[in-house]
Formats: sequence, structure tokens, C-alpha cells
Amino acid sequence: MRSVLLFALVSYAACITCPTGFTAVNDQKCLRVFANKLKHLEAETDCSYLGGTLVTIKTAIDNRGVATLAANAGASQVWIGMFCYATGNSTTCYHDDNSGTLTYKSFAAGNPQIDGNGGCVYMSTASKTSGQWFSAPCQVIGMPFVCEVPPTISDPICKRNYNGYCYMPSHELKTDTVNTDFQTAQGICQSFGGNLASIHSKPEIDYVKAIYRSSGVTRLRLGAQAFLPDTFDWVDGSNFDFDYTDPLATSSGDCLLMDLSSRVDNGLWSEVSCSDNEYFLCKRKLEGPTVASTSAPVSTVAATNAMGSTIAAVNPKFQRALPHRQELLDFSNCNTTLYMAPGVITSFGYPNTKPPVTYCTWNLATLGPYRIGVYFTDFSVYNPVYVYDENGNLIRSGAYNLNPFSVLGTSNIVTVTHDSRYDAAYDYHGFSATILPF
Repeated sequence: MRSVLLFALVSYAACITCPTGFTAVNDQKCLRVFANKLKHLEAETDCSYLGGTLVTIKTAIDNRGVATLAANAGASQVWIGMFCYATGNSTTCYHDDNSGTLTYKSFAAGNPQIDGNGGCVYMSTASKTSGQWFSAPCQVIGMPFVCEVPPTISDPICKRNYNGYCYMPSHELKTDTVNTDFQTAQGICQSFGGNLASIHSKPEIDYVKAIYRSSGVTRLRLGAQAFLPDTFDWVDGSNFDFDYTDPLATSSGDCLLMDLSSRVDNGLWSEVSCSDNEYFLCKRKLEGPTVASTSAPVSTVAATNAMGSTIAAVNPKFQRALPHRQELLDFSNCNTTLYMAPGVITSFGYPNTKPPVTYCTWNLATLGPYRIGVYFTDFSVYNPVYVYDENGNLIRSGAYNLNPFSVLGTSNIVTVTHDSRYDAAYDYHGFSATILPF
């Protein structure tokens, strides 16, 4: 019996299904080579429209498979899904899929080599250096790239097939009701064999955003209902293991809404009344064996920062992140070597009414596919708080008592500084900020 079960598992692993346009590589990964030469963030953005990232490589077998696929497509070098934060130190290199630091590496001698334009990584497929990884300036060099998406399950009647589910936007359903209240929308979804959509990772958010790119829809109802204030369950019964609530949202309600407007950091969620009429998205689980993806979803695997500490995947609006270094005396994360989003930073001693005198620097980062957003939810300082991009250029500064506001980085790295020497003397209590990828 055990041998029969083992054979069934091996047989399934050897026949994964990939979305249209993607090729199964090593019976594990769904990959597609794009020949157009794009800068790194442009390539990441194109992959995100498909619900994926640049390819992640975790074994020598996968490395050879990616090199062969790219070479056969005529690409001598391709962007891959990795970003490094320090020269000569591969322990500061992170996979795009949020599975953490590298377990396998194929860097050429002298790499990674970080300069003022970031720590992006590409693979060479040329004969003498085939399969070797090199650093390159993220926003300067354009090259072909390889996208990776999760395997799925074949379904000939599903138009939008992703990661084992069929996505059915209300405006594409054969129904006269495209925007309605929660209960009616859920009933419509059930009539099509699904439920209102639950969301479980940042790539899934990117996939949903891509569905609506040219639809004109700016607000999307999600399949969540509150059972306590600010505490939600998914109506399909799945775990509420990922939260992308807008830290600056002020609305209240018993359902959740995804923002699909033209704002740069769209995709964030806010509370809304379940009785409001909204466009909605149905999600149906495809029939077949469970998809065994080798890529870790962003929602379920915590990232690890340069100090080796775990980073919670839950939006810190509802769960405070733990300190990233054991010697910290408070929750500020002041002077942390590298702080990976999502998380919370505060001025030292916050919310003490008499903050101690401290100069703090926060080096903030997120994974390669994303830019980083700093959402100040409470702000009361005398000396300015400064926010700089990765090249040291000032993005924004602020002082005194300000209403909540956000600062959106130009890349996946920002630095924040604050000198609290006069805060207590002038009755300022400090600041708190949520750090999120977007």
C-alpha cells in the first residue's frame, strides 16, 4: 500500500500543470522567459501582473534548468529573483518569494557586489559562465528576465486560473448583478461553485490587481466578515493568515474592501459596511490533487532579517512585531542593522510622555519585487524625522504634531533618522510608523 501511495505522489509530481505561456522546469517550477530588456523593477512589475516574481533558485538542479531555459530562448543573461543588501555577504541576499536567505548560491567570484544602485542579481547563460550569478545596478541596466508563478490545476472552463483556484470577477460573470451587498454577492459566488475571494499573499494581491487593471473598478469587496472589532474571518473558511489593511484607514465596518484606485500603493484594505453595494470577486477551488508548489507563499513563510530574527507576516496594525535584536530595551527597533517589512518602528521609548534623549537610525528594507512604504500612524516630534532613499537623497522630513501620513520609497530601501533630544522638553511624545511593501 505504501509503495502504491509513493508511486501516486511521484507520478503527480512529474506532471504539474502550469498556466498558459509557462513551461514546467524540473517538474517543480512554472517559468517563462521574457526577451524584452527591462530594468529590474520593471521586470519585477511585469512578473507581478501574472501573480509571480522573478524566478527563485534554491538547488543546483533548478539553476541548470533556468540557465538552459533562458539560453534556449536566446538570452545570454537574465534577471533572477534575488536581492542582496551587502557586498561580499550572501547571508544578506533574500529570495523574492519571502522564503528567506539563500540555501543555495552560485555567485561568481567577487559577487555579490553592491554599489549605489542596489543589489540586484542576474544569471549568465554564456558558455564559460553559464549558471553563475552576478550583481548589477538595478535601475541602470536592462536585460531579459525569467518569471515564476505557482503551479496550478488544469480547468478548461476557467478563464483566470492561478495557484489552484479560478478567479471570477463579478463584471465577467453571466449575471445581471455586478455590484451588490455582501450576502447577495456571496450567494452569487456560491451559485458559481465558489465564495467571495480570500487573499493570502502579496503575489495574490498583485494577481487580483492585474485582473482589474483596465476594468474601471476602483473598489473591490473581499470575502471577509468581522466577528469582533477589527478582527475578521474569511467566509470560505480559510485561515486569516495575511493582512494588508491600510494603516492610515479611518473607516469602520464589518466587511473589507480592496482599494483599486490609481494611488501608487493601491491594493490596501479598509473596513466598509457589509450592506454597501460593491463590485466583488468570486474564487473557486479547482478540482484535483493539492498543488505542491516549491515556492513559499508570502503569506505563510516569515522572512528573516540580517540578524536572523523572524518577521511576522501579519499586518502590524493588529500585531506588534517583536524586536529584531535581543539587546533592544524597547520596541522602537532603533539602530537595527536591517529591518525587513512588514513591521513597526517607533521613536525610542515611545509612547513615553517624556521620551529619552536618543539619536536613532532605521535602515528599512523589503523584498526585491516591492517598494517600501512608511505609514506614520502617530507623529509628535520637535526635531524633524528624515526619510532618505537608498542613495541618501531626502524624500521627506516632518516635525511637530502632524496628522497620520505616508512616505513611499522609490525602491525597496529607505533610511529614517530622528534626534529626540528636545522632544520631552517641548512636550512631544514621539512617533510610530508601520512599514509595508507595496
